[in-house]
Amino acid sequence: MVIKNLNGDIKMIDLKAFIKRPFQFEGTPMHPNVLLMCKIMVLLLVAHHIFSKIDDPYIPFIPALDHLNDYPNLFKYSMRSLFVLSAFALLFNLKVRIASIIIGIVIIINMLASKPVFNNHTFICACALFLAGLTNNKQTPYLLILQLSLVYFGASINKFLEADWWSGAFMDNWLGNARENPIYLYVSKFLPELVLAKLLSYVAMFTEFAIAILLLFKRTRNLTIWFIIIFHVSLFTLTSFRFGHFIESLMITLLAFLSIPKQQLDINYDTPKLKPLKLVFNWLDFDDKHVWKPIAFQNSKWLSLTIKSKTIYNHEALKDILLYTPNFFMLLFFIDSVIYILLYNHRTVLFIINALFIWSMIFYFLPISWHKLKKK
Repeated sequence: MVIKNLNGDIKMIDLKAFIKRPFQFEGTPMHPNVLLMCKIMVLLLVAHHIFSKIDDPYIPFIPALDHLNDYPNLFKYSMRSLFVLSAFALLFNLKVRIASIIIGIVIIINMLASKPVFNNHTFICACALFLAGLTNNKQTPYLLILQLSLVYFGASINKFLEADWWSGAFMDNWLGNARENPIYLYVSKFLPELVLAKLLSYVAMFTEFAIAILLLFKRTRNLTIWFIIIFHVSLFTLTSFRFGHFIESLMITLLAFLSIPKQQLDINYDTPKLKPLKLVFNWLDFDDKHVWKPIAFQNSKWLSLTIKSKTIYNHEALKDILLYTPNFFMLLFFIDSVIYILLYNHRTVLFIINALFIWSMIFYFLPISWHKLKKK
């Protein structure tokens, strides 16, 4: 492939290498984990029809935007073009910070221009993309940490100021009437009126407030992230409801908190038993960070991972290899999307598969050595 740069010089581009770029995360002005968050966030928005929702102003929050309707389709096609070009640039690692900022601004402006398309989870995605573009690969993404803290702080304060949350009326009406949740209806029969509703309301309010505070401190941040995951998955399990794509948005935002090592991953594996595992990771490792070496292990060891001078073994090693492989999360997103499409009209089966899969992932990746506990 031949293109000209800004100086008019002819430059060759390897087409195969360019096609691989959406699956590469190293070597950009963003942290690999932040870039991973941005790419999956954009794919999530596209999957939820953000492109078709970008339209001319309709009942805007800012009345002045109504004047743009004097020029039909100008706003729509301008915003759509900016979104498509920026999404392409982000996915193919071209000016990723600028692209992320533009996507965030386009979505925010579109929501300001049309009240019907505004919703919290899309606004959270837009803010995350905008703030990700303001971060670099030298510093911790403090702006994203602050945003997530503000999300939970705002959610808790909003509930604290509502009498229906303190009385349990909101939770009872939502789970009992609107959702007709069988678990809630069954358990509440054995308790005095609204006691279960109050308990769930208080848990939600104070949990969100605690998360908002604990996220701000480095010492408690990792534990808080696990608390966020378990809290929302528990809520999903109870309600079988994703709140639009709110839960997915939060889980994707948490990818910005991953700490992917800059060094190569030195991996020793038991051959030929783990040869298929090596082939899978070679397929996922587009950044060429994995260095696999066959070795004859003794005792019960079958896999090791060495980063700098630290070596871990077996499932502890496998968990870290997965977490440090960005395309593992891209694969999870793809699998979830396919399952959602195939089982869209079979909601009960979809919920059961989702719940079982997510809880299995949580128990596997929890920073607990289950093997040692079993021995004890």
